[in-house]
Amino acid sequence: MPPSAPHDARATSLAAYLAAAALALAGLGFHLSPWAERASLVMLDAGFGLLRAFAEKPAPDDILIVGMDDPGAVASAVDAAGPALRKLPDVLSRVARGAPRAIVLHVALPRASLDAAVPGLDDALATALSVAQAAAPLAIGMTVDGRREVVPIHEPLLRGVDSRALVFTLLPRDEDGVVRRIVTGLPTQQGRWPTTSGWVCQVLAGRCEEGLVDYSLGPAYRYMPSRRLLEVRDDKALARLFKGRVVFVAPVAGPDDRVPQPVSMSGWEPPAPEPSSILAHAQAVRTLLHGQPVREAPLPAMLVGIAAAALVALVAAPLAPAVGALAAMGTLLAGLAALHEGWYSPLAGPLATLVAAVIVSGLLGRYRTRS
Repeated sequence: MPPSAPHDARATSLAAYLAAAALALAGLGFHLSPWAERASLVMLDAGFGLLRAFAEKPAPDDILIVGMDDPGAVASAVDAAGPALRKLPDVLSRVARGAPRAIVLHVALPRASLDAAVPGLDDALATALSVAQAAAPLAIGMTVDGRREVVPIHEPLLRGVDSRALVFTLLPRDEDGVVRRIVTGLPTQQGRWPTTSGWVCQVLAGRCEEGLVDYSLGPAYRYMPSRRLLEVRDDKALARLFKGRVVFVAPVAGPDDRVPQPVSMSGWEPPAPEPSSILAHAQAVRTLLHGQPVREAPLPAMLVGIAAAALVALVAAPLAPAVGALAAMGTLLAGLAALHEGWYSPLAGPLATLVAAVIVSGLLGRYRTRS
């Protein structure tokens, strides 16, 4: 009977190593699955929230949003121009007089002439766009329709504008619908055409790389309603508002102007799961100008982490839960520290492997007790 004890111990030890290897392979498979990706993205969003609360990265407050919303807006069948387009020439004129660093226009310009509804509006819009581009680099947003075709802009409005000022306003979304990624350009028949963030980055010589938006960077954004801007007539006051800043002119309050984001960067309203979409554009621009896109940890590094988590299966059963808990805490803190340094480590795979390793350790402990 005694001679069989070493044999049983060796068999148990071999089973533990085989279990750890199987756990590592299973953990890798889970890491590559869409379920792990979604869980990791939820943890990423929580990480951005923690960093904003306790370790926000500094960045200049050099992006300002001018909101074109108007509570008196009515259906296009009633007012073909709408209040936003009616006041847009004056808004652009005031922004240009403030000597901004760049102007980004995300107000949808009309497909056809508006002179029938508002005589002289076409010429006023075209002049304002030309004046704005003369004052600072100007980006004019293009949208797409339900068939993914570019919505045209009435050509006479762009007569004094460089065609290279046209940019895509599309925002890339992950599978859960949240905007986290920076895309600097989109493929078209004319070649790769810049997005808003890609255009601003190129024009202002930022770090034009693709990756994840750094939502831990910089303060919340300030907002000026256009109705308040139109009350400002003094050039010195306009310079205090806009000089040296990237100015976004866009609607911010409509239901179609909202998009899920990891955290709300709004400085004018309570936090919401779907803040204004212009905030995602602004934060992508800030990331490219004053930080760097967050990069995802390479697969070999994640494999090492998953393999280390699987080794918890070799720990004696009574100690495995405590070791697993400490390892999980260390994994979460390491992931948060990596995020602060610009690296995204998907943590669902390592954490799930840790849980499985603790369970396997307990099962092996019961087997040893019975034998």
